[in-house]
Amino acid sequence: MSLLVAPIRRDLGISDFELSLLQGFAFGVFYAICGLPLGWLVDRFSRRWIIFGGVSIWTLATVLCGAAQNYWHLFLARIGVGAGEAALSPAAYSLMADSFPPHRLTTALAVYSLGSLFGTGMAYLMGGLIVQMVAAHEHVVLPLLGEVRSWQLVFIAIGLPGLFLGLLVFTFREPARRQPAGLGDSARNALGEVFGYIREHGRFFLCHHAGFTICVMAVTGLALWAPTYLSRSFAWSAGQIGAWLGIVGTAGGVIGAFLCGQLIDRQVAKGGHDAHMRLFSGTCLLSCPIAVAGVLWNDPYIFLGAFFLVQILVSPIMGISAAALQLAAPARLRGRLSSIYLFVMILLGIGAGPSVVAAFTDFLFRDDAKLGYSLALLFAMACPIAALILHLGRGSMRNAVSRNISA
Repeated sequence: MSLLVAPIRRDLGISDFELSLLQGFAFGVFYAICGLPLGWLVDRFSRRWIIFGGVSIWTLATVLCGAAQNYWHLFLARIGVGAGEAALSPAAYSLMADSFPPHRLTTALAVYSLGSLFGTGMAYLMGGLIVQMVAAHEHVVLPLLGEVRSWQLVFIAIGLPGLFLGLLVFTFREPARRQPAGLGDSARNALGEVFGYIREHGRFFLCHHAGFTICVMAVTGLALWAPTYLSRSFAWSAGQIGAWLGIVGTAGGVIGAFLCGQLIDRQVAKGGHDAHMRLFSGTCLLSCPIAVAGVLWNDPYIFLGAFFLVQILVSPIMGISAAALQLAAPARLRGRLSSIYLFVMILLGIGAGPSVVAAFTDFLFRDDAKLGYSLALLFAMACPIAALILHLGRGSMRNAVSRNISA
């Protein structure tokens, strides 16, 4: 969607802020809400089937984005994307926590996060190419759907393969649970155990959820508005933007995932049970001046260089934050604790990040051309706060992980 801001705004007659609700709010709120019951299911039923069902729903909803006839049709389809995607991460985190020892878990989850990075990169590359191919045609005629706008074709082409790729989840065995949850547990007892554990380690959960969520807000805001920034500031085409961001973003993300995963796993193996918060408080703080300089320098290649460095420093955030939580959580509670974290992070991070940028542009600067200032302001505010919160949570993470590993 971030490659298609201009044609969607033109055809639907909406503002940056209204479009940001499609990027973040419609997706994030229902991702967050659906994630809570799915976390309960993950702790009790087949995680492979849960993933398959989620993939099928969100890819079908992506195709339906291409069939939308107005703003609210597109809004509802984005809700379907969020609801389907909510199934993936709690189930995947639980599967990997049962498949890898603690000193290898962060690298495993960092590799898992590469799926998102490669997916985003391919969406930029393929989306950019498709936009370039159909740019000369305002409408395209498809079987069954009839006449669709050129930007709708991008959603259809990106979504269709997922309807078949979801079957790949059945190519591996589901590992045995290390601490299986009881099927007979009542909902009240299950919730009581979860919230009792959260109260026991309250400072860890507060600092973990708040610190990583605020950082996600900045990362998401940059990722989703970067194509529009390049288009508005430098008049780059969709094909040019897709190629550069796809290559630069994917390369930076791959380097960052492996570096961060290896560094943290080595520290965990040596007894550094706060390694996730310690490393990320530093990388989050370092990314702030890089991102601000990149968008204010007014040079597209300086921006791409900054984007590359920021991807190395903070793009592994999903895998790193998930690994920290898995190490601090008992196996029988991982699905539910993961879903609560994802509720907070998706709702306030991914859900709000794009809208904060759009709100700065529409209501503070009141100028579409000032999008770069909005991105700089978001990083300048969010990253130092996130770094401080993560630093303050280091001691509580050491206690939580040490007690969980020794239990």
